[in-house]
Amino acid sequence: MARTPLVALAFVLLSWLPFEAGAGDVFTGFQIDNKKEYFAYLGIRTPLSAQESAFLPFVQVFAAGLGYSFTVEGQVRDASAQFTTPALGLKYTSGAWSLVGLAGPQFRWKQEDNGRGGRDTREDIGAFVQGETFYWHDQGNVHAIFSYTALDRFYWGRIRGKVLTCRPENGGYAAYLGWDATGMGNKDFHAELTGPLAELQVGRFFFLVRGGYQYTATFRSGTYSGFEIYFPF
Repeated sequence: MARTPLVALAFVLLSWLPFEAGAGDVFTGFQIDNKKEYFAYLGIRTPLSAQESAFLPFVQVFAAGLGYSFTVEGQVRDASAQFTTPALGLKYTSGAWSLVGLAGPQFRWKQEDNGRGGRDTREDIGAFVQGETFYWHDQGNVHAIFSYTALDRFYWGRIRGKVLTCRPENGGYAAYLGWDATGMGNKDFHAELTGPLAELQVGRFFFLVRGGYQYTATFRSGTYSGFEIYFPF
């Protein structure tokens, strides 16, 4: 379960964000695979200026938790981790394209089986950087994202594309179908995930479901599924 100090820190940081600036984003989601390994997250991004500009500075807070298994000398061990990442960033928009860069510290609390009937706990802090590019069109969009944290020298990247499949004339909702592919890892771990997705837009709310095949080089491969919710404010 989530570590209380990190969750509290996330909400304190969120309470400081300048929501009155507008044009912010809230995004959350949950993913689980057939081995019951999970990942859950909540993020809020809001600009630091209400003025419209091609270059827009912003602040973001991202909090997440995950549970997973690993092997040591043939023994399967369970682990969990929670982390909070406050960051400053800059967004550049030109026509249908947007480029985003952000950086900040990442605070992590980690607990794992030690093979002696107990669990080891540690708290760490490390640098975090992330880059994104986004292309938007009336008939669909493409989003690519890459992040890196100095904690375990871990990288994560994803590319996602969606096409509009249904939009009634009254504009009450819109439906999209697409595909995404994700890669992640470090010197000790590597995984790829890919599969289809479906998204429904109702007003300013976007509801997305996804699933597919997950390949893990160092452990068991299988399937995954998940959902995401996004809305601007």
